[in-house]
Amino acid sequence: MHTPPLFEDLLIILLVSVPVALACLRLKLPLLVGLMLTGIVIGPYGLGWIKDLEGVEILAEIGVMLLLFTIGLEFSLNRLREMKKLVLIGGGLQVLLTVGITAATAMFFGRSFNQALFFGFLVALSSTAIVLKSYVERNEVDSPHGRAGVGILLFQDISVVLMMLVIPILGGKDSLSLASVAKNLGGSLLALILIVLSAAFLIPRILKIVGKLRSPEVLLLTVVLLFLGISFATSQFGLSLALGAFIAGMVLAESDYNHQITADILPFRDVFNSIFFVSIGLLLSVGSLIENLFAVLLLVVFLVAIKFLIIWVVVRLLRFPQRISVMAAVGLAQIGEFSFILAKAGKGFDLLPDADYQKFLAASIIS
Repeated sequence: MHTPPLFEDLLIILLVSVPVALACLRLKLPLLVGLMLTGIVIGPYGLGWIKDLEGVEILAEIGVMLLLFTIGLEFSLNRLREMKKLVLIGGGLQVLLTVGITAATAMFFGRSFNQALFFGFLVALSSTAIVLKSYVERNEVDSPHGRAGVGILLFQDISVVLMMLVIPILGGKDSLSLASVAKNLGGSLLALILIVLSAAFLIPRILKIVGKLRSPEVLLLTVVLLFLGISFATSQFGLSLALGAFIAGMVLAESDYNHQITADILPFRDVFNSIFFVSIGLLLSVGSLIENLFAVLLLVVFLVAIKFLIIWVVVRLLRFPQRISVMAAVGLAQIGEFSFILAKAGKGFDLLPDADYQKFLAASIIS
């Protein structure tokens, strides 16, 4: 009988990642490092054992969605309202300043305005998956620096919509006007508000009906349906699946079944999330990294330094203490998974040459 390539790939990932994870824990290294190393070793630029990269990326995206869903379960719509200043002002300032300073630096080194602006998009985003995973492991999601970090990350995730709309224009292959872009973005944000309100109205009533059945299996199936359904709805309006998963988690956080849902979902989250971190390693070409090591290390220093300084300044402007500002800045001073998606899109519009693409990937993973 024929074995699907994805099944073989999943088996290989687990066979290699388990001993690597054990070695990392013995050496007191972060598990994330071991998972990324696993991806580098077995990926297309390493031993070439992974064949169905597209299938692995789908599993990885499910991992990010599950992570955001469980984070949403620890929040609520009321708590999000309390954080609106962090999201709108903190996140908005961070994205605008990072894009502006990065673009100005790139133009200073001879890049065109369109390419420079695109580089700014790539640098502006931090890794929601990595940051939130570290906050969860340290029970810091509800800490002052955790709330600051989550607020900024939420704005970054929403800003991806605008960035994706602008990429074809920067590549010179789309004649959309500024008014058209604003219309599309406004439509996406309006859809987001409607989805949140609809979910907040319908989900408690659905759970009340399901709860009367007193069946854990039916409750879990219903939760998975709501989780996937809301994620799908957000994706249809240009927003990310992960953002939809976060919304689903926040709405379900208001229910009486919050703790049971969390306990049921956690094992799935950990498995799929591990695949996500392996998938990051799959992208990296070790040969290209060695060949451009000095340039990559310089890029890492620039990326980390510029993001640290900008986020530190933004959090300080929001009247947070010095210690909280530094901790939030350290947590967000890296490049995010949505930047990889933008990089792929920009590569198709000649905004990111192949050599720059591999340098960016290497610097992002190291960061």
